Amino acid sequence: MVEAHSKIISFASYIPENYVPIDDFAAPADMPSKLDLNRITGLEGHRRSKENEGTLELALQAATKCIERSKVDVADIDLVINCAVGSLCSELRSKLSPSLANLIAEKLGIKGAECFDVSNACSGMVTSLMIADSMIKTGQINYALIVAGEHITALVDEARTNNLWFKSKALASLTLGDGSGAYLIGKSELPNQLVFSEPFTLARFNKLCVGEASKNRPGPMMRTKAAQLQQGVMGNLGEFFIRSMKYMDLDWEAIDHVYSHPTSPRAVKKGAGIAENTVGKIKRLHNESQDIANTASTSHCMLLEKSVQLNQLKSGESVILVSFGSGVAMLAMHFYLPEGIEQWS
Repeated sequence: MVEAHSKIISFASYIPENYVPIDDFAAPADMPSKLDLNRITGLEGHRRSKENEGTLELALQAATKCIERSKVDVADIDLVINCAVGSLCSELRSKLSPSLANLIAEKLGIKGAECFDVSNACSGMVTSLMIADSMIKTGQINYALIVAGEHITALVDEARTNNLWFKSKALASLTLGDGSGAYLIGKSELPNQLVFSEPFTLARFNKLCVGEASKNRPGPMMRTKAAQLQQGVMGNLGEFFIRSMKYMDLDWEAIDHVYSHPTSPRAVKKGAGIAENTVGKIKRLHNESQDIANTASTSHCMLLEKSVQLNQLKSGESVILVSFGSGVAMLAMHFYLPEGIEQWS
């Protein structure tokens, strides 16, 4: 039996046009002790979806563009995974059944594919890619579409309804934004075109960021002990990088592009310093989330899309995504950019 390999065929993101400056939702005058969120995080604003765009509609925007870029016929896609943090419609009601993956496949005309949802907080996208990768390598499928639409500015709205002096754990919700992302992966004739690190799960931090249904209004709420959560990540990041590079058999300094989950631009810069102190210099760090904010599972893909728009990526260059999710879950993915990426529009 010939060993199967996998690769990224295409990716795409939908970045909502509606840009909301940070002073419109987190001005220092409205914050406890006149807290300057821009200075602390480096965020300048976020993107907000249109009134009729919920999780499903956002996901379809990215998935449609991703499939068009891939040139793969929808009839050949035999796995669809949805990995969004939530499943909210524009009226802030949750879609629970059938799975959102089934609804996405139906809307795209994908028939007969296996469909399921994966929930792993902000690490959901990279986790889902790892699942699809294993299914390709074991011969179960040929092509997989992994997609998420994050309609999460409802968390910003919920946080603003609180007295943040007394509910400071709601402050981290102000660093979020809307958007969507999708990847299409398939078989490769070459090995090691797509590899993953060992998953790190630091369960002792699992209660530092908790999302649940809001008790006082439609939609979700999130409560985060942000300083403790960041300390937990940063305190384990060096070991994570060392072990991941060894596990994936990679030379960190040879990787062309580095993308971290953007909790905030300042946090990414701090994490990059740890990386350079432990595994070597970074060729190119992409830390341009200042106008899109943290979009949960879709964050890496939105940053990749910005890089495509700026013509910063070339076919065959290497990329590593460093993923963090509440829990704390840490996972890295290394891949080579698809042929023809320079022509993507």
